[in-house]
Amino acid sequence: MPPYSKILTDSSQGFSLKEWRFDSTEARDDSGKGSWSVTKTCLAGGRQEGTEIVDIDNGVLKFVVVPTRGMSIWGGEIQDIRLGWDSPVTEVVHPQFVDLTDRGGKGWLNGFGEWLSRCGLESMGPPGPDGSQVLTQHGRINYLPASYLEFRFEPEPVPRIVLRGVVEESFMFGPHLQLMTEISTEIGSSELVLNDTVINLADIPQEMESLYHINFGPPLLGAGAEFHAPIKRVAPRDARAAEVDMAKWNLYTGPQPAGYTEQVYFAELWADQQGATQALLQSPDGQSGALVAFSTQQLPYFTLWKNEAPLKTGYVTGLEPATSYPFHRAVERKAGRLRKLAAGETHEATVAIKALLTGNEVQAAVQRINDLQRESPQVETKPMDEA
Repeated sequence: MPPYSKILTDSSQGFSLKEWRFDSTEARDDSGKGSWSVTKTCLAGGRQEGTEIVDIDNGVLKFVVVPTRGMSIWGGEIQDIRLGWDSPVTEVVHPQFVDLTDRGGKGWLNGFGEWLSRCGLESMGPPGPDGSQVLTQHGRINYLPASYLEFRFEPEPVPRIVLRGVVEESFMFGPHLQLMTEISTEIGSSELVLNDTVINLADIPQEMESLYHINFGPPLLGAGAEFHAPIKRVAPRDARAAEVDMAKWNLYTGPQPAGYTEQVYFAELWADQQGATQALLQSPDGQSGALVAFSTQQLPYFTLWKNEAPLKTGYVTGLEPATSYPFHRAVERKAGRLRKLAAGETHEATVAIKALLTGNEVQAAVQRINDLQRESPQVETKPMDEA
């Protein structure tokens, strides 16, 4: 069977399908890898009114893409493993109900509940002034709707589902950046892959930042869970993170009493000769996990966010590869970590997220990480915000 494609949204034509479904039966998929389906719906009620989502079930892995929210991924599940976390924000909030300038520029948090959020593209990190401009937390891309959305089923060489989206971040006297993303998963796989391209459509240079905020709660997160990565260098973000014994910065102790404050650690990772590296969240019993694979040539900086708050107030950890650290943009510019795209230049990034379903898979991932660890990690105790 030849590939099948369907345009679901095209703003240039004023077109968007609100309800749509396609499955393995219609595709006449005879690969023997099981039944699968893709369903687009429009949510109603509360602050999610008008939010469009795409439910993808590859026969093993299920996840929800939100075109209305920058092609973010709201949540996923595989077997009895939930991929995501319990945010106090339970609805997939439509951008019309989010004021990014709220609470001193922290309005981004009004809808934060995704398994995977993108931060950027003009800026990310905390809010605050940068020259004459006042930046809001983590930028705008997570609250911009896709102007183009296309589904594609490719039966060969390996049957896979592909969702392509285009999101534009542009305004007069400001950036003219475009995100083109391809979110794909092979039928029957425990992995999804994001292939992103950011283009500077302007004819002048433009600063650009991008961070993948990949978040996990129970059952992968809990007392005894561990973070593994081939650490070249790691440092606490601030005095709060430095309070922890840095020999245990990658370990989790479980939900803490009220009053707990988040702990954040910044790292650079070892990679192979092609730049490939990976980071792992290992479940408390060591029998499952989540693996995030990416390229340090594309995303050279990594953040581990630990928020071991009480369960109902946002117990979560974030594995976050990025083009820079999530300090304020002015700090990253001064440190020389801020990426600038020339007119017409692109930045590409591929991020793969894989659920590990057995202890053997977890141990194989740990071994791969150990193989990438060329030297003992350089562990800093001084907070980076004091540097």
